[in-house]
Amino acid sequence: MRATRRSLKRAVLLNLLAPVLLLAVAIGAGGYLTITSVVESSHDRLLDGSLMAIAERLAVESGEVVVDMPQVALGMLETKTQDNVYYLVATDAGPVTGYPDLPLGRMPAVEPGQPAHWDETYRGNAVRVAAVSRHVYGVEAPVIVAVAETRLARNQLRNEMLRNLGLAEAALILAIAVLAWVSVERGLMPLVDLSRQIDNRAVSDWRDLRPLDLSDVPQEAVAPATAINAMFERLRSATELLRRFTADASHQMRTPLAIVRVHVDLLRRESSDPELRDTALAELDQGAERLERLITQLLTLARADESAVAAAGGTPCDMGEVIEHVIADRIAGIPADTQISCLIRHRPLPLVSDTVLLSELLGNLLDNAVKYSGAGGQVVLSARREDDMALVTIEDSGPGIPEAERERVFQRFYRVPDRPDVPGSGLGMSIVKVIADLLHISIALDRSPDLGGLRVTLRAPLAPLSPIPV
Repeated sequence: MRATRRSLKRAVLLNLLAPVLLLAVAIGAGGYLTITSVVESSHDRLLDGSLMAIAERLAVESGEVVVDMPQVALGMLETKTQDNVYYLVATDAGPVTGYPDLPLGRMPAVEPGQPAHWDETYRGNAVRVAAVSRHVYGVEAPVIVAVAETRLARNQLRNEMLRNLGLAEAALILAIAVLAWVSVERGLMPLVDLSRQIDNRAVSDWRDLRPLDLSDVPQEAVAPATAINAMFERLRSATELLRRFTADASHQMRTPLAIVRVHVDLLRRESSDPELRDTALAELDQGAERLERLITQLLTLARADESAVAAAGGTPCDMGEVIEHVIADRIAGIPADTQISCLIRHRPLPLVSDTVLLSELLGNLLDNAVKYSGAGGQVVLSARREDDMALVTIEDSGPGIPEAERERVFQRFYRVPDRPDVPGSGLGMSIVKVIADLLHISIALDRSPDLGGLRVTLRAPLAPLSPIPV
């Protein structure tokens, strides 16, 4: 089952609308309290008006409290909901007029002349009661005047106002959601354009590795877009490198393969001539050896290109021992008339490196030195400590490399002109340069002051002294 991908647009909208919803709830709660307070206070004032209208008509006749009920006193409480209105005028001696069973037991103790309000249940209905005590001249005890009204009008008005508030909030939230959606759509349009650029590359031409246009990309997306462009650049460089490598390799392989084919055909046609057969076999052997060497170098260069070895990720080793092992491995293939000297001035020379790649680097330099020294040549390898660096030199008695050509020899398949007598493919120094860069070893070429040929100087950072694995 595929996992549902997270939508950036949905996440932005939720993050925008969640606070709006919380604010709407807070406004709704505040609106409910405000509306309830306004409705109660406005209707309580109407009750107070009715109450005071009745209280103003209190009088004493023959020692008894009487009241002339004004019609307006109860008429002002009439509403479309036809609320029931109840009233009561009473003294400590008993009711004077009105509904004698109207409950006054919850009437709070207030100063005479100050209306009091409370909720009550009367005859099965919820009512709002307003009451006031008045001192009437001629009567010692205060007279209680009370008016009660059912809550139908109050509830209806409150519900209507709350409904309007809810509709207004819903309309506001809907408008905010629509505007937020449009804003998010417009805000994320540069990302959509960026995605369209990438999709068009995949559909039209997957080999199109030009950088993406980042002119309209928002700041928050610049980092990943820049990373994509960097990846495109690395892919473009790798593709170009592979294309050039393939072209050069195929060109270099044609020569030894052509030699093999020509001499095989010659052997077939002239197999009766022993001298010709021996010459063809010798040429075949040389062509096969050259092809084998070329393929070995190509594989070495490919491995070096793909390697991500860093000095910190290697293993402890001693540069002196690595040099001695390289010489021991190649001594059998070195011509007998070539003089090889090795001088390790300081021991140990501890490194943290990849011994396989380091041996390949030194081996290629040694092979080049032997090959270009020629018959009766001399090769000198030396190593010493210089401050915090290991300094290694390989010198030969060959023709050397002109100063103008010393940088170009690190290019793949490049060979110094005017050297047709020395066989090679132009890959040796390329392999040396690639491995040296991987191992953080600097390399310099100049003329040997003692032997007159080429001197290669390597500088590698020394590691703290530690036990070297045997």
